[in-house]
Amino acid sequence: MADPVVASHLSLVLKAHPTISSPSQFLLQQHSKPMASSLNSAASLRLFASSSSSSSAAARLSLRSTSLSFSSSLKSLAFSTLSRHKRGSAVSVSSTGGFSSVASPKCAASDPDQLKSAREDIKELLKSKFCHPILVRLGWHDAGTYNKNIEEWPRRGGANGSLRFEVELKHAANAGLVNALNLLQHIKDKYSGVTYADLFQLASATAIEEAGGPKIPMKYGRVDVSRPNECPEEGRLPGK
Repeated sequence: MADPVVASHLSLVLKAHPTISSPSQFLLQQHSKPMASSLNSAASLRLFASSSSSSSAAARLSLRSTSLSFSSSLKSLAFSTLSRHKRGSAVSVSSTGGFSSVASPKCAASDPDQLKSAREDIKELLKSKFCHPILVRLGWHDAGTYNKNIEEWPRRGGANGSLRFEVELKHAANAGLVNALNLLQHIKDKYSGVTYADLFQLASATAIEEAGGPKIPMKYGRVDVSRPNECPEEGRLPGK
């Protein structure tokens, strides 16, 4: 029976490595030599056990020792991998509106307190400007350029704050979204610890909630592109 602690930590490892499809693939990629050594040792012990019946009890004891050692190595590997990825942590907001830190690769966490305050400011903006639809559209158009077939960031597009640059705002599909950006700019200036990418999605989700829609459990920690030449080319938004 599999060690439940090992299984739990391997599950967390896989979430931190979305390109890894299974525990065996991860171990083969990261620790091929130590794993090969362990397997060779196990094979040698099985051969020894089959060739010497008088030593079967000792062989079984050695095999159990090898198994326990291998289990311990898996636990160490899981904790080591999680520790490396905690350097880039994301922030999530639950359906109740609370913010918390979660591990996620390739992300720069927005400040949880600033996210919470920015959310309240967005609510006040919505009450005074009734701009719910255009904020939802802003969040969708910043995220909708994502291409799952492109692995390289930021070339693959997605919610990365690129829509703040004039070159992308001039795309035909983004006509009028400069008004949404202008509505949010004073909030961005006030909360420098929140990325544009997170702010756009926070505004979109909050607009839906304040219009009577469901509370949306969001994860925050998106990275902003830094230059206009990192914007996606025109035509990346899905057609009607």
